[in-house]
Amino acid sequence: MIPALGFGTAAIMGRVSRRQGEAALERAHAAGIRHFDTARSYGWGEAERVVGSVLGRHAREELHIVSKCGIVPVRPSPLLSAAKSAARWALALAPGLKTQVARAAGAGGFQPTRTYDLDVLAGSLTTSLAELGVSYLDDFLLHNFVPEAPGVEEVAQWFKTLKRHGTIRRYGFSVEGDLHQGLEFLAGKDLLAGAVVQVPVSEALFSLPQAWRGVRFIAHSPFSFLRRQSESGGRIATLSDLLQALGEACACDALVCSMFSADHLRENVAAWKASA
Repeated sequence: MIPALGFGTAAIMGRVSRRQGEAALERAHAAGIRHFDTARSYGWGEAERVVGSVLGRHAREELHIVSKCGIVPVRPSPLLSAAKSAARWALALAPGLKTQVARAAGAGGFQPTRTYDLDVLAGSLTTSLAELGVSYLDDFLLHNFVPEAPGVEEVAQWFKTLKRHGTIRRYGFSVEGDLHQGLEFLAGKDLLAGAVVQVPVSEALFSLPQAWRGVRFIAHSPFSFLRRQSESGGRIATLSDLLQALGEACACDALVCSMFSADHLRENVAAWKASA
């Protein structure tokens, strides 16, 4: 089955302003996108409100909304707002400053913190639901989880309680490191059954052992993968090729990417429909 095409919102209220983000979200919905991926930490804690302001205009039952917990953004402040505005202005005038802007954004005062404290995570979920304007999430993920970190099993039990209560439809884990290592850890702790795993597109996703072929995945960062394929002469050359390959290689529910320009959205949707 060809994955759904998902809209990634990590850039909103970061390099993408509120107005630009709202316009892009509306274009995506109008083009048929129904899978929207966000997180409590995106946009330094401000992306979810923008996502909610747009998706609240549309039928909830037609949407698939994914959010994440475990990475806590810094508190809003005038300094942070000014820094974000200055960064967007700099990038608009000189896109070549992207590296310098990213380095400044990575400064200690702007960095989020990672936590598996259940009280903090519960507060994060309450905030996400309020900002998004929804009573439940379709998928709720532990953001960039680290195997062997203390507390993962307790978080998973909390996720299961949330699912029983109807606050989330599915729970899962965002794995940014070694995919096979992450899956081995989750399987060893009996945490894969019923879970969804979000990962960047990689060769590891196309070489899954048979035991993991039934795991549900959400993939992201397709264009970084396609660039690497182009540089190495790989067999997957286009987004359409990638969608088809994912549909054959694993149980991939959605492929998430940023689509903030109208042209990029149009090209991606055309590739998606051509693959179906």
